[in-house]
Amino acid sequence: MIFVTVGTTLPFDDLIRHVDHLVESGALRDPVVCQIGTGTYRPRHCRFFAFQPSLDPWYRQASVVVAHGGTGTVLELLRMQKPFVAVANPLAVDDHQVQFLNKLQSVDSVLWCRDLRDLPAYIREARSYRARGLPFHSLALHLMERIEKDGDGRAGEPLGRVLTNRFMSRNGKGRSA
Repeated sequence: MIFVTVGTTLPFDDLIRHVDHLVESGALRDPVVCQIGTGTYRPRHCRFFAFQPSLDPWYRQASVVVAHGGTGTVLELLRMQKPFVAVANPLAVDDHQVQFLNKLQSVDSVLWCRDLRDLPAYIREARSYRARGLPFHSLALHLMERIEKDGDGRAGEPLGRVLTNRFMSRNGKGRSA
């Protein structure tokens, strides 16, 4: 099963519509489930829902996840070592998903689909793809340091602190100051 998630804050109808057309055309033959969030497009060729309390069960069931480029989602998929393809949502404020995925690629290789026409090829690649293998704890800490160092001064420190607290507490490493 392929699971597609667009997050909870911004619609990403272009991604959902494109995946729906790929299923309709037969380009994707696996069952597909989409989390459509606040979007208005309702897929006709795959299962979907708007929100659920946790996406972890869907992540675990999926052979591949297609995810918006949100920091929380991407770091969670890395933590789970789940094969995924990231697609930056162009509606994201200040292009922060593109900036985040660029930073992430400087630390570890990720499958980042920049053009939806290439999505089927990225999904095929994700089935056998493995990141370079930085341990999640090291990756998260490195990302927090880079975000704080390279941030614009408005969001770097708070974002780093929030992400560190969230992901380190999940890994039993305690909370940061």
